[in-house]
Amino acid sequence: MSKALKKDISSKQNNYKLTIEYDGTNFLGWQRQSYSRETIQGHLEDKLEVLLKEKITLYAAGRTDAGVHAINQIANFKTNQKIQSDKFLYRLNSQIPKSITVKKISLVPEKFHARFSAKQREYIYKISLRRKSIEGSYFCRVFGEPDFKVIDTLIKFFIGRKSFFPLTKKKEDKHNFICNLNLLAYKYYKSRGEIIFKLRADRFLHSMVRSIIGCLIDAGRGNITAEEVKKEFTRGEKIKTQYLPANALFLNKIYY
Repeated sequence: MSKALKKDISSKQNNYKLTIEYDGTNFLGWQRQSYSRETIQGHLEDKLEVLLKEKITLYAAGRTDAGVHAINQIANFKTNQKIQSDKFLYRLNSQIPKSITVKKISLVPEKFHARFSAKQREYIYKISLRRKSIEGSYFCRVFGEPDFKVIDTLIKFFIGRKSFFPLTKKKEDKHNFICNLNLLAYKYYKSRGEIIFKLRADRFLHSMVRSIIGCLIDAGRGNITAEEVKKEFTRGEKIKTQYLPANALFLNKIYY
């Protein structure tokens, strides 16, 4: 048996937490798909099963969509083996695509679950007001500086525990679209022409982050008024706004 592994003779399985970074550009998202191997979960599970010689199921804190990146995605899995972290980490990273990196592996309590134990999820969305030849593929290009006073007004409106049905692609949800959005902020780096948005909530709906930022940008550019946004949101109507592209979205941090 490999020195990176030890057989656990007890019936209790070991629960391991992974901290993962990935460039989602060429993947179909986190979740394994029956029609393609090009998912983050698919690549990791396949290599874990080869190394551990048993069936492995990974559970992630956030099931990122196609093209979305992660700085600190959290996942967990259970195994009959005891893993020597450093050696195993090296072996695992040497076998997965270079656009995926497992940054850390640690033994956690049996009850820990990457998704259900998470209290908050944090995303970053990057806007560029200028053309970028370097790193431009990780920004959403926007033409013209938006009205930040309008954006500030809507940020105050969106904060809190509310139904975000008007700002998601989903039509049905067992939790009635309720999310507690407790952070929605941005920094404007004028010298670089960059606007970096940060959002934190207990949960996010499908395409919710891209819809919120798209709504803020549209309102800031005068494509829709803040009053129209507030009216449609309060009525629970779908807001006629753009869903910004996935390439500029990053899962930044999970809070437990």
